[in-house]
Amino acid sequence: MYNYNQNNYSAPTTLGIPERWERVLCYAGFWVTGIIFLLIERRNQTVRRHAAQSIVVFGGLSILGWIVGLLGGALSHIWVVGPVLGFGFGAIGWILGLVTFVAWIGLMILAFSSAKTFIAGPRYERYM
Repeated sequence: MYNYNQNNYSAPTTLGIPERWERVLCYAGFWVTGIIFLLIERRNQTVRRHAAQSIVVFGGLSILGWIVGLLGGALSHIWVVGPVLGFGFGAIGWILGLVTFVAWIGLMILAFSSAKTFIAGPRYERYM
């Protein structure tokens, strides 16, 4: 009698792709596709919020990974404690890569199932 499934309805998008898939594509290429969709998408604010979230999350994780790699490479050449520091920063880099992979898969699943995730969710709407 009533259609309670509101997930099938979406606002129009610039590319003509369903909103649900554009939200997923914002995360598909980490922060790169986030920048692309933030520049291209003009009509749908939900997709823009997901693109901004992709840039913030994966851009931050990329910068953090770059810093960890730089420090691990630089400090591993110290004569006495170099191997320990190199192993420690390598382990931190591996954990950071695992966190990035889990966030990537998780955010794509959340973007597909619901329009509301971390930044694009109900907490964010309070400040709009």
